[in-house]
Amino acid sequence: MREGSSTGGFSPRSWNVVTWLLVVNVAVFVVQTFLFYNPDPGSNSLALSLEAVGKWHLWTFVTYQFSHASLLHLLGNMIGLYFLGGMLLNLVGPKHLLYIYFLGGIAGGVLQLLFSLMIGQDPAIIGASASVLAIVLAVATLIPHQSIQLLLFFIIPVKMTMRQIALLVIALNALTVVYQLVAAPSDGVGTAAMAHFGGIGLGWAYVRYWLPSANERLRGKSRKKQKPRKKGFGIKILREGDPEPSSKGSDAKYPFVAKDVDAVLDKINEQGFQSLSDEERRLLERSSRKLSDRIDRDS
Repeated sequence: MREGSSTGGFSPRSWNVVTWLLVVNVAVFVVQTFLFYNPDPGSNSLALSLEAVGKWHLWTFVTYQFSHASLLHLLGNMIGLYFLGGMLLNLVGPKHLLYIYFLGGIAGGVLQLLFSLMIGQDPAIIGASASVLAIVLAVATLIPHQSIQLLLFFIIPVKMTMRQIALLVIALNALTVVYQLVAAPSDGVGTAAMAHFGGIGLGWAYVRYWLPSANERLRGKSRKKQKPRKKGFGIKILREGDPEPSSKGSDAKYPFVAKDVDAVLDKINEQGFQSLSDEERRLLERSSRKLSDRIDRDS
């Protein structure tokens, strides 16, 4: 994790959005457990269900994201939110992280309600899983080759890339849906797997489609505010194998140019990873692979 991915100090003024989300989730669980405890999830006033929507309790699309059935349920979601939320915060900033969290939860709630209609059941939906999985898929879409060390069963260390983690999450939830439809259709909906798929789809779609358009609008506003610059000034992205600009039409080729990558890294430092264009991301990925190849050859 890079410096700056921590969730802040003890003072609320120093908390970032990930810390606030963690605190709200824990606070809601504590209040519900010790003041309004009821073993029946259906009586949870924060839960999302077809019945709640039928009564126009539309706020439950948000409140269900902060309600959990047990300490283990809460702990699993908060671990994912803490580590992956910190990574996403560094990549896209607080505004986009909040959009992904809340929209992922809402998309998950809508998809789970449609599934409930299809199977003719109306279970109460609670938990931040859809929101957290939206964050997981957003990180996996942005940096698919980033490796993370996990503790399987909290004991066995396993190293996986974000892409592998995303595929594993999708596969496990697909198996859960198949089990609910085929093996035990009358046992009710235990895990809200379709809500998970809603969060998964939203996290991927937000980064793939919404984030680039938002960055284009941001860059457009920045250009209007900036003073005109002399021709040729700024970042020049050169693709590997292109003719060198000074060759004047010759077939000369240039090797990997480190200063172009430095310019991209400076841009990430100033404006965030989400500000990069597709060409700049491809350049960064190529340079990363070249560096890995050189390390492998030297080792």
